Amino acid sequence: MDTLNIDTSQNIDIEQTIASIGERIAATLLDLLFIMCYFIVVIVVYNLTNSATIVTILSIPPSVYSIISESLMNGQSWGKKILKIKVIKLDGTPTTFSSYFLRWVLRLVEILVTFGSLATITIILNRKGQRLGDIAANTVVIRIKDLSLKESIFIQIPDDYKLVYPEVSRLSVNDIYTIKDVLEFLHSPDRNEQTLLIAQKAHQAIERKLNIKTDIKTASFFKTILCDYNSIHSK
Repeated sequence: MDTLNIDTSQNIDIEQTIASIGERIAATLLDLLFIMCYFIVVIVVYNLTNSATIVTILSIPPSVYSIISESLMNGQSWGKKILKIKVIKLDGTPTTFSSYFLRWVLRLVEILVTFGSLATITIILNRKGQRLGDIAANTVVIRIKDLSLKESIFIQIPDDYKLVYPEVSRLSVNDIYTIKDVLEFLHSPDRNEQTLLIAQKAHQAIERKLNIKTDIKTASFFKTILCDYNSIHSK
């Protein structure tokens, strides 16, 4: 499977696995299946109401299915979600509505007008697995089931971020991975007293390892550690 390095705004390379053309076709076919099921409902409604106006209104959603679903589901349609692939920006920045819009407009030509042949040829010829809509929007479709460890510890920080704990450079990738896991537990609605106890012990262990003492809450401390780590390794 081809891979791609995403160069983020912090100059951190994140290796991603490009979705195969088979996965993309399968996702498209699943989306078409969902749309066909929707139209069956529309036909039933028409038979019950005999109203052309209602049918016309109900026929609008399928035409904007792609752009709406990807915008609301963070780069995924239901087909992509099932196949565990998603749309992301090549530069690592958040994908905007304008990017989804460009992909959707060109999709009408690449997939609907040419029955997918133009999109298929472009994806095969393009080394990054992009169709014309991806090239125009500067996006790529990746597999999210093979996310690398480096992405899991990456967080967005401001360009003018000021380092708080330079001692963070002593921490290993595994340390940072553990810290992010604990931070996610702290933000989880299922957290309990045991979670808080584990987080407190982890807090103390990191302080000892870095030979520092802090008075801030564990969640804030760990978030600062993650920001510092990304800041140090982006240079």
